[in-house]
Amino acid sequence: MILKLVAPWRSRGLIGAALAAGLLQPASVLAGGGVQASIPFSSLNYGQPIGNIAPTSVGSSYNQTIYLGDGSGNYNISLATSWTLPSGLQLTFADGTPASGGLLQNASSFKISGSAASPGQYNLVFQAVSTSNPSLIDSAVYHLFVAPAASSFQGTVTTTMAKPAVNAEILGFNSLVLPPGSLNRLYDATVSFSNGLVKSVALVTQLVGGAIASAINPTSPVPGLVAGSGGNVSGLDQSSGRLEADQEATIGGLSVKWSSASNSVQLGGIPKVAFGGLNDPLILQVTGPNDELLNYNLSMTYSPDQIAKAYGFDRVRLSNSIIGSGKGQTVVIYALGDSPGFVSSTNPNFDNSDLHQFSLAHGLNSFTDQNGPIFLKVDQNGGTNYPINVTSPDPTEVPQDIEWIHALAPETNIIVVEFPSETIPSPNIIQNWPFPSIPAPSVVSSSFGGATLNGPDSAYVANVSYLASSGDFGSSGYANSSVVSVGYTQLKTTSHGDYSSEASVNGGTMQTTGKSFQSGGGSDSSQVQPAYQSEIPCGSGAANPVSSAYRTLPDVAFNGAEPSGLSVYNSLINTTATNFKTATSTQAAGPNAAFGGAPWGNAWGTSIATPSWAALLAIANQGRALEGKPALDGATQLLPLLYCLAGSDAFHPIGDSINQTTQLLSDLELEDGTATYNNLAGLGSPVADKMVARLVAQAPSAAVPGPLPLFGIATAWHYSRALKKRIKTRAIADHPQHFLEQ
Repeated sequence: MILKLVAPWRSRGLIGAALAAGLLQPASVLAGGGVQASIPFSSLNYGQPIGNIAPTSVGSSYNQTIYLGDGSGNYNISLATSWTLPSGLQLTFADGTPASGGLLQNASSFKISGSAASPGQYNLVFQAVSTSNPSLIDSAVYHLFVAPAASSFQGTVTTTMAKPAVNAEILGFNSLVLPPGSLNRLYDATVSFSNGLVKSVALVTQLVGGAIASAINPTSPVPGLVAGSGGNVSGLDQSSGRLEADQEATIGGLSVKWSSASNSVQLGGIPKVAFGGLNDPLILQVTGPNDELLNYNLSMTYSPDQIAKAYGFDRVRLSNSIIGSGKGQTVVIYALGDSPGFVSSTNPNFDNSDLHQFSLAHGLNSFTDQNGPIFLKVDQNGGTNYPINVTSPDPTEVPQDIEWIHALAPETNIIVVEFPSETIPSPNIIQNWPFPSIPAPSVVSSSFGGATLNGPDSAYVANVSYLASSGDFGSSGYANSSVVSVGYTQLKTTSHGDYSSEASVNGGTMQTTGKSFQSGGGSDSSQVQPAYQSEIPCGSGAANPVSSAYRTLPDVAFNGAEPSGLSVYNSLINTTATNFKTATSTQAAGPNAAFGGAPWGNAWGTSIATPSWAALLAIANQGRALEGKPALDGATQLLPLLYCLAGSDAFHPIGDSINQTTQLLSDLELEDGTATYNNLAGLGSPVADKMVARLVAQAPSAAVPGPLPLFGIATAWHYSRALKKRIKTRAIADHPQHFLEQ
């Protein structure tokens, strides 16, 4: 029997008879005939879960079949553009005939055969186009684990930590992937080795160009991993990342010990810094007696329930003490290009999609629940002709959006609309909502900054809140006065998980691209300053400290720094296939295809802050619906109200900024603005229960609310000024561990 744990603050009530009925119908019914069901890739013939190809090992003959559809149609099948099979394997028809030019024409199944040359966890993205209906196109991610040869040096992971409830291999728990851990929680895992003694152990990462270096390389350390006396890292060589046998090393609170007596590596302690993922991977690299390499992906992040507690989502209560969950609301995510690791909840492949795996691991309700929410992935017209040949600016964006809206508003319907270009058409799907069984959206979110996924003024709809990121590398320039611009911060929590403080991000360096971090902000000279930004707080007489003439950004902020990063499951990205094997536009091919990739990684930046605010607004609109009020209008209600709440107890004031690599902390006296409003964190981050209460109470017809209760405007303004009386720069590199534990 499998027990499914659900976090106690998450409600699992009915979403409504219409939605419950809709969930059990195919996508075509949901769309009133306008959407065709996605192609159901299947691999049931050998008993493995859909999307998880049977494992093999180096040197073993391999022959596995994958079927498509229900057997009544044929397809043109190939690997998606830029994807290749592991060395030694090939794509063939069911009878063994090799693909011609990588394409199988008019087939209903295909085989992967041969003998893989290198161990590792690989992703394979397949594309299928119906030969009878070319508009029916889909792609799917399949996981393939290649173990070392039985006679070679290899390791086995054991842990006292709870394993995922089901589908352990798909969830990333296999012999080359360490179980993901959570910040501020005890970690316990051991890797034992057979067929020879361990020769060396090191903690390494990937640098720009695919080079492998020490994880704490002094010139480019993983963000938050500061070496030296009193720092977050000790007990290993800084230049090589190697550990001494039988000596304990610590890295961000995680202890690592290579035991020569037991021929194993033990990991424990309580991690204080988030790491792992696409941009700053952390790898436990073990060398065997004949210089064989085994590489184990590490991931330590905040979990949904931890973020919910820190920001007060778990304290939100609506009318009649109903738990805030976003029930009855719909959030639309604007996307550019396709995310093949995600499929609609009406698709038979959904049980092994990234979203379902994320839900399983974190004890969230899923879109497979009969009375639960609905998840759809559609094209710009509401169909399934996905823009699979359109390259996303960053394929990490949309998976983070989906998972963290669901994490913080677990009963909200989520619809991903995939556009083929950066310009949103008008009219668009929001204006002509094609799904009668799903409530029209009250929130639209896009993590892409700049002009990406922008649109004319006519593209924005009344009683809908629009959000977009302010940028991770300085201002993106996205400053439309109808859109909430979201920046990002580094969060600190107490040992009990309560909110401690935050700092906006003013610097740091990404390992794999060399880009410099900074929460986007500033002023946009192309946009005249909207009335709601002219006085902060409203009615105080205090001018906008960033600009008195132009639209300024961001408006608000949320946690998103790498040292306080969030858990994300992304099978397409956080694996050997992209991170260490395939060349991209920003980096050369990695030299080590045997790295043990993991779908678990560290989500960070405005791309995680934006969907977190989208979740909060869905909950607020749930509360308004319960009181018979329409959803907030972003331009005339939400944005003016946020600026009137400046300095109130609905916001966490953010008066410091931090370099997330060195952990040097600075006072925002050095930046534009104050703790009440500045060009890195905007008005600050939300105190969710108080913020939702204020947003629910907003009268539908009022653009600007009356005086703030409990926390007066003058008091708020003087409080923010009082925060300025501090040492302007506090260099805490000698004691970053103390800083993180406060």
